[in-house]
Amino acid sequence: MLPILWLCFFNASLYYDPGFKESSAAEVKYNEDVYHQLNFLKLKLAEGAGEEMQTIFPEGFIFINVLYGLTWCELIKGQVENTDLYQEGIQEITSTIAKMDSREAKRIFPEELPLKYGAFYRGWSNYLLGKKIGLQSEEHREEGEVELFKQNCQDINEAIITSTSPYLESYKSQKWPADGVIAVASLKLSDQVFKENQYEKTLEEWLGKVKAKLDKETGLIPHAVHYRTDEAIEGARGCSQSLILNFLKDIDESFAEDQFQKYKNLFLTRRVGMPGIREYPKGTFGLGDVDSGPVIFGVGGAASIVGQRTMGRYGEWSVYKQLRNSIESFGMGINIGTEKKYLFGKLPMADAFIAWSNSIEGAEVEQVATGSWRIIAQLLSILLVLMIGFFIFKL
Repeated sequence: MLPILWLCFFNASLYYDPGFKESSAAEVKYNEDVYHQLNFLKLKLAEGAGEEMQTIFPEGFIFINVLYGLTWCELIKGQVENTDLYQEGIQEITSTIAKMDSREAKRIFPEELPLKYGAFYRGWSNYLLGKKIGLQSEEHREEGEVELFKQNCQDINEAIITSTSPYLESYKSQKWPADGVIAVASLKLSDQVFKENQYEKTLEEWLGKVKAKLDKETGLIPHAVHYRTDEAIEGARGCSQSLILNFLKDIDESFAEDQFQKYKNLFLTRRVGMPGIREYPKGTFGLGDVDSGPVIFGVGGAASIVGQRTMGRYGEWSVYKQLRNSIESFGMGINIGTEKKYLFGKLPMADAFIAWSNSIEGAEVEQVATGSWRIIAQLLSILLVLMIGFFIFKL
């Protein structure tokens, strides 16, 4: 009977919609399900999930913490500063920034690179810091954090303008373009937060370099490049493209839209009517690794979870909802009390990515039509139930 029960849960989850709630004195409803996801992550992080994820993923400690912080940033965006929700969010973001600034967090990142500690660490940590500052009114910003953010931006800017490459090293002699994109996005964020055009010229020159170094096969930003020549070691992949496009849209919307359309054509696919993001472009095959997570029938786990957010960012809300509910079903999202977890909470990194992807959804998305995309999965479910029933009857 267990397979039948799972099929019932699976099909019910395909109709999932998150709950939205108003906080006291709030003008904007917040996603209560995402808040419950954050409650679960807060508990796991207090129990050492950051250190545990570091033993599984190369940058596990930073990744799970920064995604936790960025999800809070999305959740409290637009909330009145004196609400309990906003104050809790700022407190959690501040605590996360402190963790990421610790010696333990920096331990694996090399200091001797042109950009000290490398593009991954400096990009993600500075972006989260900038997002926090952007949420606060000027009188509530901490002077030390503002100075640190501005100094980080100057360091990133200096590294970009003195390099012939658009891609900064994350480790000695190792370049992953996605890391550099996030570092550059923090410069754009600085101009938005402080209402300046300080880095406009740098961003234009950087874009010119990127366009000259695209993957020849797909016309997209490659997954990994040679540290000297910038030639693609690995072409465009779903996990990095989904991530890059979330930040590229803020840097240059026109270029990002062009990249998104190529990504959508090459990576968006369907299996039994359900959407997924391929790890490798259509017509190519590859195996999963630590970046991609599991790759099943060509569909990447990380690519699809982050790809859900990508679809929302580019206005593809129907596909966003379909991906969201497919992840809800396969991920077995369970809400117990004030906590929500996926995959029984056994891999908090997945919970962090899912929370970040879910966090951009507003209450208005519920009205978006999704069509009859569930029908094939439902017919197969009925067929499986009949087969199981026949087998039980024969026994």
